[in-house]
Amino acid sequence: MHTQERRIAKRFLLELSGYAIINGSNVDLKTRDISQGGALVEFVTHVSFRKGMKVLVRLGIGFMGRAVICRRDASNNSVLYSIQFDRFDAHSDLMLIAYLIKYERHQPGGKVIQ
Repeated sequence: MHTQERRIAKRFLLELSGYAIINGSNVDLKTRDISQGGALVEFVTHVSFRKGMKVLVRLGIGFMGRAVICRRDASNNSVLYSIQFDRFDAHSDLMLIAYLIKYERHQPGGKVIQ
């Protein structure tokens, strides 16, 4: 069965460091890819999180926003989580957009995932 693509924004293969606040605890994270609407992240912890959990995400580029865990994928000795950005302020939105535009312009071929 074919899964319909739900993403609206382009995703970029981009590793950004940051952390998330999950259930009151700070958990380091690294993005694998990111878009304006969400990201694929790896949390630096052995604790497993479930779909639907709300997290506060802070990235080193000045982005802060709330997200929801949409999917968990355990493979290749790591657990990756798809998160969907749920809410962030205008400043964080602009910071993320500007960073992605700058990244796209400086990459040969843009390294965009369609």
